[in-house]
Amino acid sequence: MQWKRVLAFCTKLFIYSIIIVLIDLVLILAFTRGETNIVQIFSFVMLVEGGIVLIVGGVTASYSSLYAKLSEVVFHTEPWNAKRQKEVEINARVWIIVGIILVIEALVLSAL
Repeated sequence: MQWKRVLAFCTKLFIYSIIIVLIDLVLILAFTRGETNIVQIFSFVMLVEGGIVLIVGGVTASYSSLYAKLSEVVFHTEPWNAKRQKEVEINARVWIIVGIILVIEALVLSAL
């Protein structure tokens, strides 16, 4: 039962990364008509996006409790609890894994 959840989770993340790759490809093809080094540009853009997504995921995981405590004090939001922390960590994990997939796809593409 656990393997099915992991496989479904990984499939969902791979689909997220493929959607990002397809959007990148369409935008690059639209802006670089007649360029000869589209593969190099494409792999560079994917590598940069993967790095940005990794940074966002890491910052989300690291500073979510600090931001929540600050939000409690300043904006008087509901108190931070373990359930909300777990939800933020799961969302951060999604960002991090999608970033890793994008970096790996960029490295594979640049090796071609």
